[in-house]
Amino acid sequence: MKNILLEEFSPICPVQAFVEEDEHGVYFYLWDHPGTEYARIRSCCVRNYGTAPADLDLSAMEDGSAPMLPRDCCAHPNGAERLDPDRLSIVWLEEGDAAALLYENEVLSVIPGWAGPSEDGSHYPAYARDCVAESSLCFPLGTPETNALYARIESAQQFWSSWDAHPWPDLQQRYLDAITSSLGPVKTYYGIDGGQWPPKALVTVEKGDVTYAVTLGVSILPQPKVEQYTEKPELLRRFELAFAFETSSLAPHEKEILSYISGQTSLPWSYLTFLAHGHTLPCREIGQADDRFASVLLAKPENAPAIAFPDKSGDPVQLLWMIPLTDAELRFAKEHGSASLLERVDGSSQMWVFDGKPKFLGS
Repeated sequence: MKNILLEEFSPICPVQAFVEEDEHGVYFYLWDHPGTEYARIRSCCVRNYGTAPADLDLSAMEDGSAPMLPRDCCAHPNGAERLDPDRLSIVWLEEGDAAALLYENEVLSVIPGWAGPSEDGSHYPAYARDCVAESSLCFPLGTPETNALYARIESAQQFWSSWDAHPWPDLQQRYLDAITSSLGPVKTYYGIDGGQWPPKALVTVEKGDVTYAVTLGVSILPQPKVEQYTEKPELLRRFELAFAFETSSLAPHEKEILSYISGQTSLPWSYLTFLAHGHTLPCREIGQADDRFASVLLAKPENAPAIAFPDKSGDPVQLLWMIPLTDAELRFAKEHGSASLLERVDGSSQMWVFDGKPKFLGS
């Protein structure tokens, strides 16, 4: 009979963690997007309770039962002691889509963001302390000297506990100082977190005939999934958004544009993805101002204003400028890549400032 020993939701992502046991053993699960069409479950065999089988029990899997870890992969081939639910706890990694299962202060299992089925059909197992050889159910967790996940868990524990000291006012001032040092005094300040954690905001700055909108606080959290796509995840993990426009061109629609920017700051954690240079996003709000435009390109133009946001945990913060695209420009980016589209802009052009003119495929 199955029994739930512990369950908990991610503090930032639509991910539910739960620990389930039956008479054969214990499994740790992360359920992404529970109750939706995008739902998927990532699993890890934590330990066997009974005598380990010689081979993986495929028939048990076909019947919907959680298989036991095979004998040659198991640290306790004759069965380990049952877990006390009161001694179990979950530590969420800072991205919010990965978690570790602890037994008092000892790590039993880790399901990182890259574990589970991938888009190409391959499968990456999670890690368990009681596993001693690689299997499809889990990989050996190893030691702090051999597995960097231990350091990630410790860092996450320190990160979550740091919020007990209410660090936002100091962080907020550091973000504001970086923005004003580059662009000038803030005209308006909007809290865009809805009173929920993590804190974040959006400010506007008027400089000449251009209005700048810049987020702050988004980079407190690292983005999910980055490690699956780059060998240097530290360069992409954290971002803030910026949008610049000739004040007269969008003044009647400024409220809607600012609301749109605010909404995109939650996208990576809501959809378990990430934003980076070259990505495009649909933008109905810009289309309401000018129906030739219906999306934005995220880019880091070399000659755009630089804002020296404070590094977070040693990671630099990438400032992504939102550049409106026409339908033709969006099609070009999809067919030839964003890099090719960016090559078509005049190097002297202030491509990051929206003035109602297409920046890449004609004016």
